[in-house]
Amino acid sequence: MISWGSLAQQLEADGEFRLAVRHWTATVRLDVGDASHAIRIEDGHVLAVTACAAARDCDVFITADRGTWEQMLQPAPRPFYQDLLAAAAHHGVVLNSDLLEIAAYYPALRRLLEILRESREQ
Repeated sequence: MISWGSLAQQLEADGEFRLAVRHWTATVRLDVGDASHAIRIEDGHVLAVTACAAARDCDVFITADRGTWEQMLQPAPRPFYQDLLAAAAHHGVVLNSDLLEIAAYYPALRRLLEILRESREQ
């Protein structure tokens, strides 16, 4: 579903994502069913995407079952799967409970979802 091996390069090569993460230092954890991966960003640069434990400390996390991720990564997602906050409100996606933790970099998270959608493995 997600091309983890090339994700760091895709993110680093995407101008819109790079603009959205400028000056950001964070670890973003994506939990896709039972599999978790951490995206390490330092001062606006994606350093690595690595498999990790679901309990790994992070600054931002996005958690959903595999079926929900499948729906979010469709080329033209159904209503309320196209955006992380909508999916959290309607489809069980779990994000940081304190939205202020993600507010400043929410455009980066939206672009991340778009990149995942564009590069989705069939």
